[in-house]
Amino acid sequence: MFNTHFVLTLLVLLAALGMIARTVVVEKRPRTDLNPRLIPTTPVLLACALVALLAIVHLANLAGLHTGKY
Repeated sequence: MFNTHFVLTLLVLLAALGMIARTVVVEKRPRTDLNPRLIPTTPVLLACALVALLAIVHLANLAGLHTGKY
């Protein structure tokens, strides 16, 4: 069960969850000035959430669950 694809997908999931946590912290931090951030954190947060969701589905498929139509 713990083949290379499973381990890599798990690492991608952990990285995405870490980035989600980091961007939530940056979003919640109070702003000291009105200058825009260099990287907008809301699109990064949404992209990381999408990657995490896809990684969870991929892990479920690797574990033997069929999540698609076919």
